[in-house]
Amino acid sequence: MAAIATTGRTPFVADELDRQAFGAFPGLVIRKDLTQLIRGVSKAPSYVIEFMLGKYCANILDDAEVREGLRIVQEEVAAKIPRGDETEVIKAQIRERPPRRLIDLVKVELDERLESGVYWAALMTANIRNVNISSEILQKYERLLIAGVWSNLLIGYDDTIRYRNKTYPFVIERLEPVQVGRVDLGEYCAGRSKFTRDQWIDTLVRTMGYEPTAPEMTERVKLLYLVRLIPLVEPNYHLIELGPRQTGKSFCFTEFSPYGTLLAGGAVTVPKLFVSNTMPPRPGLINQRDVVGFDEIAGSAFNADDDKNLYKNYMESGQINRGTITVKGDAGFVFNGNINFDPREGLLTEHLFKSLPATVAGDTAFHDRWAAYLPGWEMPKLTPEMLTAHVGFILDYVSEVFHRELRPISTYGALWQRWFQATPGEWSARDMRSINRTFSGLTKLIFPNGEMTKEDARLLLRLALELRLRVRLELHRMSSREFPLTAFSYQDLETGERDNVQVDV
Repeated sequence: MAAIATTGRTPFVADELDRQAFGAFPGLVIRKDLTQLIRGVSKAPSYVIEFMLGKYCANILDDAEVREGLRIVQEEVAAKIPRGDETEVIKAQIRERPPRRLIDLVKVELDERLESGVYWAALMTANIRNVNISSEILQKYERLLIAGVWSNLLIGYDDTIRYRNKTYPFVIERLEPVQVGRVDLGEYCAGRSKFTRDQWIDTLVRTMGYEPTAPEMTERVKLLYLVRLIPLVEPNYHLIELGPRQTGKSFCFTEFSPYGTLLAGGAVTVPKLFVSNTMPPRPGLINQRDVVGFDEIAGSAFNADDDKNLYKNYMESGQINRGTITVKGDAGFVFNGNINFDPREGLLTEHLFKSLPATVAGDTAFHDRWAAYLPGWEMPKLTPEMLTAHVGFILDYVSEVFHRELRPISTYGALWQRWFQATPGEWSARDMRSINRTFSGLTKLIFPNGEMTKEDARLLLRLALELRLRVRLELHRMSSREFPLTAFSYQDLETGERDNVQVDV
């Protein structure tokens, strides 16, 4: 009999895939409708909420446990995750009844104006600034200095701390990042072996919060959703997606993983993104995150004019040279932009990069660095019916698998060459590298142990070819002499058959 649990919405009914996921990964999957319930009352990203839900609501088949766990999480969210209007109340509670437990996004900056330099922490949701933090905590969690870390906090009060005759009494006594303690690739792959390819794709789609059985969810759309995850598993993977609003383009940077970050409007300084000129130099986001998303880049005030070569050099080599400083990183860049038309509905008079800021729109060398162009106009707009009420991985767990276990793998890019070969003379070295990276990323997501059939490899290879070809097609529209090819092909090593991949828009 199907397990049923009510949470004020339509009763949850476990389907076969839910039971399969729970059986293969007990304690590591949750009901995604619970996340949606909590997200409505909290500013915390989904991976923080699911970390809490995973402790109390992991047994999806036990109605009583889910009800009780949800109650506990709702109480913890109310008690520990601040609202913006509670700043003075929380400060008073810390003063009157220290220490105070909080869950908040913590960012740290150096105030070099004070004697010997002082590091100040800011509790971003509670809106409390100038919080004392020890150098020992900073040495352990350097990411606090870049984009911040969601953390479990113990905040104390010490009114003897003074600088320049001013009192700064708030102190972070303990800090623990919100993250799972341990992941194991062998266990993850063992669980994966219990699913077919299509079942596993559906499980990943549900992990993202979408329902794979919705009418809009064709096999192609599901794969395009997974392409959005590639920068989280593949180092230095640079992707561009232009499409309509409300298709979930920014989810992977704001909700899915603590290793992604989103820069609204593309606004970022060179020190923050690449490296500061402090002594010693401090690497920026390229060294601290797996993916940096540039949101609403089309039509934004993105300023890469003076520093465009830094972007191009980094996207090509994974490092930048700034003066005498060389900094390496493996973060991917993802440009997300909104276009208000569907290029399939009429002939294009100009290329699709035209809507980007003028500093980069016409630069073919800049755009040739993209591994893939995801056709955002094919992604369905999100409706309530597309949000899943079923089971997916706890985001904190799967994001750690991606970051710690799958991202370091460097041998999957050429697996397709067991069965196929590129047609000689068609692919440039940059094309080959881009195609291999897309293939590698999809392999890590769908076949994490690297084992697949010939037809599985063909499916992934054709998509990798298409997404790189979409970059080449726009480059061809910009400069047909420099980029003459508008098709890619490959050959079957066994049959000699040649397969030609083309795209129109």
